[in-house]
Amino acid sequence: MLPQLKTGGGVRVIVELANVLAERHEVKIVLPKGKVECTFAISDRIIIEQVGREPVSALQKVANIFRTVAHVQKVYQNDNVIVTDPIQSPLFIFARMPKLYRFVQADDYRIFDDLLLLKNRFFLYLYKAVTKLSYRKKIGYLFNSAFTHEMFERHSGRKVPQKIVHPALNRKVFYPYEAEKPQRDSVRLCLIARKHPMKRFGDFVEVYQRLMQNPKVAAEIEKVTVISHDDLSSYATAGMERVVPSCDKDIADVMNSSDIYIFTSLWEGFGLPPLEAMGCGCAVVASDAGGISEYAVNGENALIYPPADTDALYDAIVRLIEDRALLQRLRINGMQTARNFSWERSAKMVEKYLFEKENDV
Repeated sequence: MLPQLKTGGGVRVIVELANVLAERHEVKIVLPKGKVECTFAISDRIIIEQVGREPVSALQKVANIFRTVAHVQKVYQNDNVIVTDPIQSPLFIFARMPKLYRFVQADDYRIFDDLLLLKNRFFLYLYKAVTKLSYRKKIGYLFNSAFTHEMFERHSGRKVPQKIVHPALNRKVFYPYEAEKPQRDSVRLCLIARKHPMKRFGDFVEVYQRLMQNPKVAAEIEKVTVISHDDLSSYATAGMERVVPSCDKDIADVMNSSDIYIFTSLWEGFGLPPLEAMGCGCAVVASDAGGISEYAVNGENALIYPPADTDALYDAIVRLIEDRALLQRLRINGMQTARNFSWERSAKMVEKYLFEKENDV
C-alpha cells in the first residue's frame, strides 16, 4: 500500500522493491485515487489499483484514504500486505489480517512534528496518540535501517526483531558514466532541495552565501545545481542552477557532472540520495541524519557534520574544495560503497521475512 504515486524516497523504495518482486510474484500497488507523478520507472508486471473517487478537495483525499484501508482489509484478507505510509498504517489497528506487515521507513512518531502537513497541534496530538496505540499491534514489522528500528522501540516501548530491508540504488541509472571524472580547476556542487523544514535546504542557502563571500573559495566553485520539483521561491537561490527532473536519468546526469553532493536533512530513516550520488561518483558531505549511518562513514566515504550546524557544513565543503586528494578518495570509496547495495538483495530480504515459517513478532 502506498499513500500516492509521487516522486519521493519512501515511494521510490516500495516501487523499486515491487519491480524486482514482480518478476517472481503477483504484485499489486494499492493506493487512494489521485494523480500519478513519479519520475521513476514502474514495471509492466505490477498492477496499480487506485481506490475511491477523483479527489477535488482535501476532504475527498482523506475519504479516499479510509476507503483504501477498508478495501484492502476486505479484499486482501489472506494476502501478504505491506503498509508503509505513516498515515495509513495506524488505521489498520483493528484489522485481523494474518499476513499484515508494517514497513517503517522513518521515525513515524515524529515525522509530522513541524506541522507542515497536519497544520494543527490537535491533529498532531491525535495522530501521535493513534500511532502510539497502533504500535502495540502484534503484526510483522520491517525497518529500512537500525535507526528506524531504534526509534520504533523507543516510542513504542516494545522489543521487536530487527528485520531490516535496506533501500538501494538502480545501478543501471546511478552509476559513474566515466571511470574518472575530468580533472577541473574548479568544482561543481549539487543537491536535491525540498521546501520541507526537516530537509534544511535553508542551511545550504546560508552556507552558499558565505562561500560566495569568500573570494578564494568562490573562485574554486564553477557552479551549484539544485535538483527540485518544489517551489523554492522563498529561498535566496540566485546564482544557483535549477534542474526539474523528468526522470531518474536527469538526476543522475547532474550527479555525474558534479564533484560534491550536499545532504542537509535533520534526520532520515535511511537517506537514499547520498548513496545514489556516491554511485555516480560524487564526494558526499552529509548531515549525521540517523539512517545514513547504514552506509556513510565519516572520513572514509563521506564527510559527516552535525545536523543544522551551518559552520560545520561550511567547513566540510571548504575542506573538500581545498583538498582534492581527499575529494578523490571519498569519491572512490563512495562508489565502492554503492556497489554493496542492490534492489535484488533487498527484495530477497523481503521474501525471507514474508515467507519465513514463523512470524517472529
